[in-house]
Amino acid sequence: MSSTAPRWSIVVASHDARASVAECLESLCPQLDSETELLVVDNSTDGTAEVLRDRFPTLSVLHLPPSALIPELWAAGIRASRGEAVALTTAHCVPSEHWAATMRDALAGPAAGVGGAIDNDPHGSAADWAVYFCRYAPYMPPVREGFVAEIAGDNAAYKRRAIDACAGAWRDGFWEATVHAALRQAGERLWLAPGALIRHKHSFDVAGFLRQRFVHGMRYGRDRGREIGIGGRWLRALASPLVPAVLLFRIVRQVRRKRRHGKQLARSAPLLLAFLLAWTAGELIGTVRGPT
Repeated sequence: MSSTAPRWSIVVASHDARASVAECLESLCPQLDSETELLVVDNSTDGTAEVLRDRFPTLSVLHLPPSALIPELWAAGIRASRGEAVALTTAHCVPSEHWAATMRDALAGPAAGVGGAIDNDPHGSAADWAVYFCRYAPYMPPVREGFVAEIAGDNAAYKRRAIDACAGAWRDGFWEATVHAALRQAGERLWLAPGALIRHKHSFDVAGFLRQRFVHGMRYGRDRGREIGIGGRWLRALASPLVPAVLLFRIVRQVRRKRRHGKQLARSAPLLLAFLLAWTAGELIGTVRGPT
């Protein structure tokens, strides 16, 4: 690694990504230049570390315990990076050919953070499609360029000075909803750049994603509980049976509006509903327990 601080850092969170990590990095490496550093933060137990060591021996790899969640991998990578801007993705995603250049160009504007579109591997299993719809439906192409309230952490880039100014929001993990709320509170804005496209590949098995949705939902409920007080927490708990229906409605609306992936949605619907229920259960517990 050069002793000169780079202008641009790319942090790849790698969690059990043996099936996709090589394709992800093979897409990213040709996009690097002398002003860009690439860091991989890995906590895999499926042999991903061996793929990294054998096929990418010169890459900077930071190893974390298997219990770490992807937002915690991102946070560790951001702290270890040195660039004036930091891009985030995961080893389950394959960036398009001009992804890095598109991110850099968009981040040269007034926005503190930039996100892009996310499509799915057309050959994915029903579980892969359910994960995709559950996590990335709002970013399904085509997307409209402009200022937005949210971007996906899996396909995002941020100005260092902006995220450093709200470092307390990602002290225990770069949970994008929490960080974005802090950025908005500071008067910052986010931008969606359609050309910054990534393709999601296999990321979780069914049991693994059920656990992930439950834990992430519990974290979300806990964070919301800090903002709304005891009375608000119990009101949200009472309304929790409506959450899966609302989330499913939003996903179906996206698919119908964009006229894409309708067959895949129908094929993956049972698993998708299970994932939404896992999130809801976690959110309910996190909301009731509150910030403790």
